Amino acid sequence: MRTVSRMTDELTEVLQAVKWTNIIDGLTPTSTFTLDPRLKEFSEIYHESGYTQFEDIVKDSIFSIMKQKYIDIDVPSTFQDLRIKLEQDKISMHDITATKHENTVVSFECTILASDVAKTYVKECKLVCPKCGYGFSVTCDQNRNIPLEVCANPACRDSKLIPDPDTLVTEYIQTVFLQEPLEEARHNSPVMFVGKIKGNHVRTVAVGQKKRVTGFFKTVFDPKKTEHNIIIDVAYLEDLGDVKLVKPTKEELEKLKEEAKKPEFFKNITESYAPHIFGYTGIKKSLLLQLAGGVNGKRRGDINILLVGDPSMAKSELLKFGKKITQTSIYTNGKGTSAAGLTIGMVKLADGTMVAQAGVLPLCNHGFAFIDEFDKMGRLDRSSMHEAMEQQTVSRAVAGVNLTLPAKTSILAAANPKFGKYDPSESLGENINIPPALLSRFDLIWLIKDKVDLNNDMAKATHILSTYSDDAKPQEIFLTPRELMAYINQVREQKPKLSAEIKKEILKIYEKMRQLSKEDESALAIGTRQLEALIRLSLAHAKLLFKPEADVEDVNQVKDILIEMYSDFGLDLEKGEFNQSLLSGMTGKESKEQVANRVWSEVSDPNGDVSITDFMKSLSETPTYDETSAKKLFDNWDKNCVVRMNKDGSWRKIV
Repeated sequence: MRTVSRMTDELTEVLQAVKWTNIIDGLTPTSTFTLDPRLKEFSEIYHESGYTQFEDIVKDSIFSIMKQKYIDIDVPSTFQDLRIKLEQDKISMHDITATKHENTVVSFECTILASDVAKTYVKECKLVCPKCGYGFSVTCDQNRNIPLEVCANPACRDSKLIPDPDTLVTEYIQTVFLQEPLEEARHNSPVMFVGKIKGNHVRTVAVGQKKRVTGFFKTVFDPKKTEHNIIIDVAYLEDLGDVKLVKPTKEELEKLKEEAKKPEFFKNITESYAPHIFGYTGIKKSLLLQLAGGVNGKRRGDINILLVGDPSMAKSELLKFGKKITQTSIYTNGKGTSAAGLTIGMVKLADGTMVAQAGVLPLCNHGFAFIDEFDKMGRLDRSSMHEAMEQQTVSRAVAGVNLTLPAKTSILAAANPKFGKYDPSESLGENINIPPALLSRFDLIWLIKDKVDLNNDMAKATHILSTYSDDAKPQEIFLTPRELMAYINQVREQKPKLSAEIKKEILKIYEKMRQLSKEDESALAIGTRQLEALIRLSLAHAKLLFKPEADVEDVNQVKDILIEMYSDFGLDLEKGEFNQSLLSGMTGKESKEQVANRVWSEVSDPNGDVSITDFMKSLSETPTYDETSAKKLFDNWDKNCVVRMNKDGSWRKIV
């Protein structure tokens, strides 16, 4: 049995570590020092001494360390109001409140959202009277303020003392934005704090990093205001690894592996994805493949999927369920999303300084981004995604900031046709107004049409009505959302390989698609991205079944999904009767938009002005348009501010 004195000496030695001395240096006479007694360095002494005595031992150890720093003051009497608080529960950022934690040491996990440039503050200096030269040395207080003094010489008439530049002792300080981890955020709204880091910690943090922060929760008092800003005065930073993912227990994992050997396993887990949504079996299978992902290596393993469909077809619900069963993910709406919000933005601080801030894609690194209303995003905003979807990085060079962040993020996007209803006479690109370069980065594109089918409509209606019945029995599902999340987190770690046999099967499909693309001159040639998509999807299917190596069965399952996907566009993949131009939005022939632009150029004068009568007449004489469709096109241009009327009644294009 150790004596109290010995335990105090041992704890004092533990608290001499840099992490704890940084915290102790920041303590004020009214601060609250919190620590977790379950930590390895404290647990033995805590269990031997007991709760009450351990608090006294901690306080005595802190005083012992303070005496080495504050030689000229009586530490026990000065810090007699110092409180010791034992925190045994993990604290999240949304649990931190002013009532409980003002001037208290808090420790939490966070993501570095943005950071300012490094600055300095004055630790010590000599204050000198500019009139008589009288002066003395001062040190800054706990809030890094230098006391304002006036000269004691009556002849100087209370002249303010100023710091002597030759005596300044300064230290680095940096402002950072700390955001709550996405997996801990409530209602998809993470909490954010402004942090101040000092000394050796400055310039050691990067935007997007995950850190454990230990510091003081402080209010920055401003006598001119009634509302005050909050900061976390950071004392110590620790790097965090990957997110602590929900995983199946050992028993659950063994059961899943046994079930995976059964032929109906893939069907069962498919029915567990968004069970409240009727049908969509092929789409749900592909979404599970996306959640599992391919194998990251020299090329990207993340799978991107686009859902295109008429309104009221449950696209948003499919996205929101995906957000529900993933931890590192963000759901956002394209209408209110900018390029800066997706990639890297610039935020103005209170003092007018601009700092770089990570957007959705880098924050979801190794996770998922669910983007609804994808078609409502601006053209320039969508173009910012090109780099992220293929190179899996985002870059920004603006306002003196040159920054590149990793963005290994799978994107699930949903879009509506621009005229409300999908027009089969136009290409996919023309229906949703998305350029081919961006469409080619999606591994799968699903078209969801609102077809009138009495049997299917009645089955869907019955399914919906059953959810409103009070006496309806809960639907039996193979995996609950929590179990599905754990299962997905587990299979994402699998790294199956491609067998020689599967490579031949993939090449057969790819060769057929390439040959048909060559034969059809109006089609866009299929490139290596389509080949890589086949590989990623096949490996993802092998992951879902816990296979160490992908086989022919995996390729066949992916082929079935592709057949269903193409059939939605009226294409037959098995017979080879399909036109890639419908998926690409590009053809060797002129599109309807290209015809309209050509006619506009032909009838315009040297200034670029056009008579509406001449344009409508020339356009309606082309094989592509009649009078009705020509008027519809021009009305759409006018509505979207593509053209404007001049004072003389002529029209001019403005974009």
